[in-house]
Amino acid sequence: MAYLGSARAFRRMRRAAAVAIFIAGTVPTSAAAGADPPLEQAVKASFLFKFVPFVDWPANAFASATAPFQICLSGQDPFGPVLDEVVRGQRVHGRTIIVRRLKDANPAGCNLLFAGETSDLDPDILSGKAAKPILTVTDRSKSVAGGMIDFVMQGGRVRFRIDERAARASGLRISSKLLGLAVAVEDR
Repeated sequence: MAYLGSARAFRRMRRAAAVAIFIAGTVPTSAAAGADPPLEQAVKASFLFKFVPFVDWPANAFASATAPFQICLSGQDPFGPVLDEVVRGQRVHGRTIIVRRLKDANPAGCNLLFAGETSDLDPDILSGKAAKPILTVTDRSKSVAGGMIDFVMQGGRVRFRIDERAARASGLRISSKLLGLAVAVEDR
């Protein structure tokens, strides 16, 4: 029995450590209060990667058991090489990560899709009405909103809102830990 208690305590500590690591990733945002736009974009690029472990995708979201996890960018790319550096050599859910910059509005193969300025994505994909297992992310501060996760700036810090219903409609399950870190959880 003591062993089971220790295993539970270990799992709790591991979960707490994961949340602490996630939160620690937000520390640079306080430095962002100085309004250094490249730092703000680096924080957002880091968030894109850090959202992934807190979301479960259905098995049919991947072409095969070894298919890479694809982070896609549509429209203007605000991250440049920073996002590539953030994910270089990283794995998530046992998969390698690749970054794709879409040349058209077809998100086939994407698992996470960031819609930047000038994106011409179908609004049904952004809002989850298309029921595709793609986590969509937008940036309200750049006048692009409507994604399942939406970056917002509050007090000079990068924060985010989550539309949980849209994610569920797309077959995605967002961890309560991530929901707890959002400034707002919408259930449209």
